Amino acid sequence: MRLCLALISTVFFACSIEDPSIAEFDLQRIHLNGTPPFDAYFEEPKPYMYASKQANLLYAISNGDTMKISVCEFETATLAKAFFYNSDNIEEKTEFLIENERKRFIRHGRRLFIFSYTFSISENSSTLDSLIKFTRRFPAADTSASAGFQNFPLKNSRPDEDVSVQREYFLGVEASFSMLVRRYRDANFTWACARSTRTVSEKEWENYRTKRQKSVYEPDRFALIDRLSNGVVIAVYGDLDEARMRSVYRDFKGLAK
Repeated sequence: MRLCLALISTVFFACSIEDPSIAEFDLQRIHLNGTPPFDAYFEEPKPYMYASKQANLLYAISNGDTMKISVCEFETATLAKAFFYNSDNIEEKTEFLIENERKRFIRHGRRLFIFSYTFSISENSSTLDSLIKFTRRFPAADTSASAGFQNFPLKNSRPDEDVSVQREYFLGVEASFSMLVRRYRDANFTWACARSTRTVSEKEWENYRTKRQKSVYEPDRFALIDRLSNGVVIAVYGDLDEARMRSVYRDFKGLAK
């Protein structure tokens, strides 16, 4: 390994980041080994990531090696998780080779850190610990309105496996907004609760509702869906009986208000 582990264990120090949005970061404040990056810039995230913002920082390490750190910020922690769930060959803290570069993806809160380098990092080395410490210099709290979605209720649901994001289409109908979905099951039934990842305008909602009414499916038979006064769209659907579905919808509506 080309890096001196004794050195690398002390290299990754970042200034404490107080502002929760990378758009406000002074990139020159995010230091490694006490020095700013030799290049730092913002760019638009790749469309397939569905991230909101991205900052890139390049650092000289040693012996000519460099490391690029891309910080991708998502609207919510759930959307950041969904990137892992819906992307092939991407797992947290796993190093793999892409076009002659090694990449490691670490999610912390609503941010995804992509470390790109040419040398190899052992899973048991202090280098990996340093990378994780670097990510933890950034805020992790999810203060978005959808944070409470994670807590509704966890019974009959696996929080790390049953949360997903539906984009472009919802319940078989084209939608201009994305929906966070949590799935549930018990001995007899399966069902899902969903809420929009953002507020939805009345025009967007009317367009979706019109398309849904014209759908060849029988949507009203299996789903309760509406736009709340705060602009959030919520839905409950599945094979629950009508009384139980309305009870779940009522409780979920109280959470989303």
